[in-house]
Amino acid sequence: MIIRNAKVFIDGQFRDTDVRYDSSGILEIGKDLAGDEVIDAKGNYLYAGMVDAHCHGGFKRAFNFTNAFGDIGNHEEQVRYLLKKLPSTGVTTVYPTLAIKNHPINEIYEDMRDSVRTIRKVHKDYEGAEPLKFHFEHPFPTLDRYLHEYIRPATPERADMIVDRDYSDVGIFGIAPDYENAIEFIDYLVSKRVDPEDGYTKATVAQTREAADHGMNQASHLFNGYQPMHHRISGPAEGVLLEDRIFAQLTMDGYHVNPDWIKLTLRIKGMDRCYGITDLSEFSGLPEGRNVLDDGTVIETHDGYNWRPDGHLLSGNMVANEIMKCARDIVGLSMEEVGSLYFENPAKCLRLNDRGKIEVGRKSDLVIMDQDYKVLKTIINGEVYYEAD
Repeated sequence: MIIRNAKVFIDGQFRDTDVRYDSSGILEIGKDLAGDEVIDAKGNYLYAGMVDAHCHGGFKRAFNFTNAFGDIGNHEEQVRYLLKKLPSTGVTTVYPTLAIKNHPINEIYEDMRDSVRTIRKVHKDYEGAEPLKFHFEHPFPTLDRYLHEYIRPATPERADMIVDRDYSDVGIFGIAPDYENAIEFIDYLVSKRVDPEDGYTKATVAQTREAADHGMNQASHLFNGYQPMHHRISGPAEGVLLEDRIFAQLTMDGYHVNPDWIKLTLRIKGMDRCYGITDLSEFSGLPEGRNVLDDGTVIETHDGYNWRPDGHLLSGNMVANEIMKCARDIVGLSMEEVGSLYFENPAKCLRLNDRGKIEVGRKSDLVIMDQDYKVLKTIINGEVYYEAD
């Protein structure tokens, strides 16, 4: 199959070229390719399928089991629904992101493990976006607003339990650098070939640097979940900005992080050390106003963003292609910058060499979008999986 008449995003720029692929991967890139069936992109934009490394769920479903929305299916049905739905937003690979819940039970880590078991079962036979690796979002925080009595010490034994004694598909595991025994825990994660992640922390620059010395190389949605910056305090966000060995996730809906902070981050760290995420959650798509969910959770939704009644801003409410449009129109990034941050940089920052870029030999996961990031067609493993009406 050949895609023709597309603006093809490769290495940070749009190119006038054709792309040949089949189910085995991308076969050839060049002008005026012939001898195969053709998809006419009609002047629209062709990107590699997005790798969303920070996604909790969406559409009233979650990768952590939730019963907040009543009869929407058991956990396995929720996971399958999510994987089928994400390609319509441009996502072809996802890191299911599991977080500890604040509900008053003492099985918060067992809940993560049980979610792992369900997702691994689905991964054996799924449709849609691939749930490639797990992202464990900060089961060991130090920032005051995320602390509660059910958090336990970070030990190798507890990590083993959370991942169900299998690290083969664990991608990112969070721990605050100032957490007790953080350095020993980071060493353990690195020994298992897992990327340790900064965040939910009050760590100093020195503590952040020491964590990077031991292999911490990811930062969970920079500025969200970090002690606020202050000119007389050596804090965690400064540590990430100054540390070239740490790649920073950014939420670029124009609200979770002020656009000027996004631009400052890109200027300090450089484009190649940042990547876009959605942080999409099961609360996405709630109607405006006060929402009382089936499990008693209260969510205040205003202007498309979700809060707890205490004013705590919750995770992302926009699907991938919507947040890309905001990154351009609200944050003020160019389409080339958006293309780099959402389509090429996730794979680059996570060292995924088989996908996340239009390059010969990589997976034939591709997305055709229009000028305003509407998804027109999503191709997974060489087959059209989603096509807009």
